[in-house]
Amino acid sequence: MTDTRTEILHKNYEAIHRNGFQGVRADKVVAEMGITKGALYHYFPNKFDLGYAILDELLAPHYLKIWQPFERAEKNFGVVLLDVLESYRDFAKTDEEIKLGCPLTNLTQEMPPLDEGFRKRLHRITHQMQLQVETGLKNAQLAGEFKLDFNPTQTAFFYLSAIEGGFSVAKAMQSRAAFEMVIAQLKQFSEGLKV
Repeated sequence: MTDTRTEILHKNYEAIHRNGFQGVRADKVVAEMGITKGALYHYFPNKFDLGYAILDELLAPHYLKIWQPFERAEKNFGVVLLDVLESYRDFAKTDEEIKLGCPLTNLTQEMPPLDEGFRKRLHRITHQMQLQVETGLKNAQLAGEFKLDFNPTQTAFFYLSAIEGGFSVAKAMQSRAAFEMVIAQLKQFSEGLKV
C-alpha cells in the first residue's frame, strides 16, 4: 500500500509532466485525490519543496538507473551501450509519451532560470548521468574494447545532448519517428567506437 506522501509525490509528478511545474496547482491535485490541503502542507510546506522532492526521490533515481549497466560493465561494453540506448525507446513508445516529452528535459528547459534549487538538482542529475556515461566509455577503452581516439568526456556530453535533444525535437514535431532516428544514429555512432 502506498503512503499518502508517496501518493502525493506521484500524482503531482504526473501533473507536472503534463502541465509543467509552473502550470500545476498542487492543492488541486491533492483535492482530486481526496486528500486535504493540510495533508499536502504537512508533507511539503510549499510547492518548491514538493518539486524538489519529486526531483530527489523520483526523477534522480529513475534517470541514474538508466546508465548504471554501462557504468558498471566489466566486459561487452558495446553490447551494453547498445542495450542502454535501446532502453530509451521505452520512454517514447506511445503518442502520449511523445506529446508530453521527457520529464527531465521538460524541467531542465523550464526551471533553471527561475529557481536555483531546481537548477542545482537538475545539474546534479545531468552531471551524474554524464559521469556514468564517461566512466563506461573510459572503462571500455581500458579494456581494449573501444578505440582510444575519442575523448570520453566530450562523447558522454554528446550522448546525453543527442538523447535529450531527440526528446525535444520529437515533442515539437509530435513524431516518434524523429526520436527513433536519433537512437538509430547513436547506435550507429556507437558501433564506430569499437576496436
